[in-house]
Amino acid sequence: MDSDEKPKVKNKWSKRLYEHYTLPPEDIFPQFKLGAVIFFMGLVVMYAGNQLLDPSLAQEIVTLIGLLLIGGGFILALMTQIRMLIGRILRFFCED
Repeated sequence: MDSDEKPKVKNKWSKRLYEHYTLPPEDIFPQFKLGAVIFFMGLVVMYAGNQLLDPSLAQEIVTLIGLLLIGGGFILALMTQIRMLIGRILRFFCED
């Protein structure tokens, strides 16, 4: 199999999944960076809310927003890492 030739897939869903997971890591890494930035911005928001605001409902809301940012950024970065890992495994096993 040539390096440009892709393995034969049975249907369009398999083909799309293969293309999705085998993109070069350079194309996927910006998504990981975005997840990391969102995660750390959530940490900053949560820390600032706890340090700068007096105990109140506003402090709790700001902390909740920070926690949501942390969770969203973590999930985005984690899913991107899994996508890159699956891509490496597919490229490893599909090469001759």
